[in-house]
Amino acid sequence: MRGFLIDDAGLSRRAAAALVAVFAAATAFAGLFALPPLDRDEARFAQATAQMLESGDYITIRFQDAERNKKPAGIYWLQAASVAALSDVEAREIWAYRVPSMIGVVFAAVFTFLAGARVYDVRTGLLAGLLLASAPVVAAEGTIAKTDGMLLALICLAQLAFIEIYARVQAGERSGWGWPIAFWAAHGAGILVKGPIAPMISLLTGLGLTTGAPRFKWIGPMRPVIGIFVLVLMVAPWAFAIWKATDGRFFSDAIGGDMLGKVGDAQEGHVGPPGYHFALLWLLFWPAAALIVSGVVTAWKERKDWRARFFLSWLIPAWIVFEIAATKLPHYVMPLYPALAIMAAHAAATRMRFDWTQKLGTLIYAGVGLAAAALIALPPIYFSAAPVTVICFAAAAITGIAALLIAYLFWRGRGMEGGVAASLLAALYAWVLLTAVLPGLSQFAVSPRLSTLLELNDRHPLHDDLPPVALAGYSEPSAIFLLGTETMLGSGGQAAVRLVSGEASAAIIEAREEDVFQAALNGATVTSLAVIDGLNYSNGKDVKLTIYILAP
Repeated sequence: MRGFLIDDAGLSRRAAAALVAVFAAATAFAGLFALPPLDRDEARFAQATAQMLESGDYITIRFQDAERNKKPAGIYWLQAASVAALSDVEAREIWAYRVPSMIGVVFAAVFTFLAGARVYDVRTGLLAGLLLASAPVVAAEGTIAKTDGMLLALICLAQLAFIEIYARVQAGERSGWGWPIAFWAAHGAGILVKGPIAPMISLLTGLGLTTGAPRFKWIGPMRPVIGIFVLVLMVAPWAFAIWKATDGRFFSDAIGGDMLGKVGDAQEGHVGPPGYHFALLWLLFWPAAALIVSGVVTAWKERKDWRARFFLSWLIPAWIVFEIAATKLPHYVMPLYPALAIMAAHAAATRMRFDWTQKLGTLIYAGVGLAAAALIALPPIYFSAAPVTVICFAAAAITGIAALLIAYLFWRGRGMEGGVAASLLAALYAWVLLTAVLPGLSQFAVSPRLSTLLELNDRHPLHDDLPPVALAGYSEPSAIFLLGTETMLGSGGQAAVRLVSGEASAAIIEAREEDVFQAALNGATVTSLAVIDGLNYSNGKDVKLTIYILAP
């Protein structure tokens, strides 16, 4: 594989890669400990991992008694290894489940740097890595315990290997075996983490490359025969085991229900028109917002150059697929951000000219920066029980002013300096938002407050050697994760029966189930320990939970 060299500026690849890794880790670390378990996907992943550890069954994926036949087991294995090494399953420390995602975004940033440095130069790769690591969506996914942070790393590795192979074909050199094996191994791991998404990205990239020369000559050097063998060797054992354990239900549910279902119909209300991802791009990739237009336009002008053609092929075909799919979530196009980052960094490194792309990008960056500043100040006003402090408004003001100053750099054509400054500001913004603002929104923290109150009253089923609790009218996955796998869900009437019989140590009743609960007590006397008011951000509804125990 290509070694580390020194560029004209005297910065070694090894030093630049280390800088990107440290920066990415520092950014992703922002919400690792501060954020509570998030509904609904993160809590579902974490709870399924917890059940793997509790049961010792590392093949079948379950959420309580239901099979969770959606994603392969790869991310659950990584989370389980992290929890086993760093924490304990009964502690329910969500940060331990998030470590694989953090590691994933760090490697994604490093692989993006290596791709940019390989194709252009170290300065371009360095800025690309910083831009990707500080993108708000990447920083967020690096602190959420689900598949996308690790998937991003595996896709970046596969595309880096693709670049190395394609570059050698362009130069008339032999591809060797190292990079082809890395390419196929990355896809094998990607399939185990999130099914066909990683292979789809590389396949669409390859289709895009057939528009230029050489059209198909690069396929042989990728060693497809041995590559298929590597894929089968990596994926087949678990695929056979899960097929046998679920009598084939995993594949019918995961492929027919989850994957293909998202293409034709919007699942769980995650819907958006074509252009949805384009509209969100500027906010989710804020540090690069001023450079994206210049980067794509520059790449299009240079499309006869195989380097520009590769990144356009990485970006455009897959973007179209994600835009026309019925189900849309903001992070779906994140695997395409590395291509955008490298194109944006290339435009910055070649000195932006004062043209319409520079003006438009600068205005977009400044506007998003002011909106980002507002996100620091406004949510605590409406969703926090604590009084809003001067520090909150000061942080918002500093963010807005800094964004305008950086916009001035972009306006003057200083793209490289502006890009580095924008990355630093976005990283600091991630720390403010994920460490201070969002954890302070107490109205959203319904499940964590519920768990804490049970702990304070010596009624927590995971820590006080008590029977599980019964929940009625509130069934968010974060509550199951924090209160334990045996948590019982049902109606107010069922909760009353379970409490009176001693099957449940406490009953947690949402206000809408209160009358049914009281009627089903049949004269039994209960005591209210606490009442929790809040907002269920998963469905936008107000909740009021009362914790009941049998009266002494």
